[in-house]
Amino acid sequence: MRFETSRALDAIERRLNVDPLATGGIIDLVEAARSVDLDGGRPAALLRLGQFIDALSRRLGDGNTGLYAIAERGAMSDTDFTSNERMVLRRWSDDGLIEMLPPGARVNARVREVAHLTGVPVITRSPLPGHPGPVYLAIAGQGGLELSLAPAIGSTPRPHPVLQRYWRCPAADCPVLGRVPAQGAGQAPPALPSGAPICPRHGDRLIDAGPRPLAMALAVRINGVVRSRFLVTAARPMVVGRAPDDPSGVTIGKWLNDESSRRVSRNHLRFELRDGMLLVTDVSTNGAAILARTGPTAQPREADLHRGEPKALGEWDEVEIYPEITVGRADRPPADAPRGTAPNSVMADAPTIAMRLPPPR
Repeated sequence: MRFETSRALDAIERRLNVDPLATGGIIDLVEAARSVDLDGGRPAALLRLGQFIDALSRRLGDGNTGLYAIAERGAMSDTDFTSNERMVLRRWSDDGLIEMLPPGARVNARVREVAHLTGVPVITRSPLPGHPGPVYLAIAGQGGLELSLAPAIGSTPRPHPVLQRYWRCPAADCPVLGRVPAQGAGQAPPALPSGAPICPRHGDRLIDAGPRPLAMALAVRINGVVRSRFLVTAARPMVVGRAPDDPSGVTIGKWLNDESSRRVSRNHLRFELRDGMLLVTDVSTNGAAILARTGPTAQPREADLHRGEPKALGEWDEVEIYPEITVGRADRPPADAPRGTAPNSVMADAPTIAMRLPPPR
């Protein structure tokens, strides 16, 4: 069982990230670890985090989506965790895989702040009244943990202007903001307790490290499963098609059957970010359509997409290239959420007890 636990924690580790562009949900790590109702086991267990990752993978149809986990430093000395789990938490913190806040910091407030700044959904066991962005309520069911997407309260705020700059912590060894990533890559958002950007780990005022192009993560879904994930930045439009002329484009030909190969053009859609808006242009022969939604629970409505004319996309919209082939935001579930087992499950090697759910009452 120890070997199985280690393998499962390694699989979870590979799906932790503090780059919002690589994640599909933001979570309070300790709240997730203390979800005793998932297995009736110890008061706190890191393996439970894997059930949240698998539930998110099912919801998004994405076997590689990441989780943005936040904890307070006291978790690393919490004896409700085993000594091995405390060591793992320290490694995750030191490697910059999770955001570790100073002692006494309010994790829930930071979860909301990161979600507000980035637009990435929050995953929680308790409702968040008044939160303006998308919220997944995690519910234990007979088929496993499920994420119920709460109706949105208005539209999600646009990404905060602070994300249009790179920031660097004065502490060179800071695992989260100690170095500036490559141009175009994402970065954990600063904390803004009083408006000035500070390091969420150390509390130091951050150094402005230059402009950062606005970026958005998109995903190509075929039959509800993410086959390709890519970034669009203000400086770099992206073309999606069967085999785009631009070698840096998104090629989906290897996932097409004979019929869809005939209908999907080599260059089919061009995506670009302009003035903070995501625009799509149909550059194909056979056309495409926008499946427009006003919110997570709204039924999609087909909207016209005229060839050669850029069209602004809403946060819940998808573009249909061919039936069951769509492109949309990577951190927003499709209109028809996939069901069944999680693709690339992190719990595949977990001990059986870690996946046992209590019987219905």
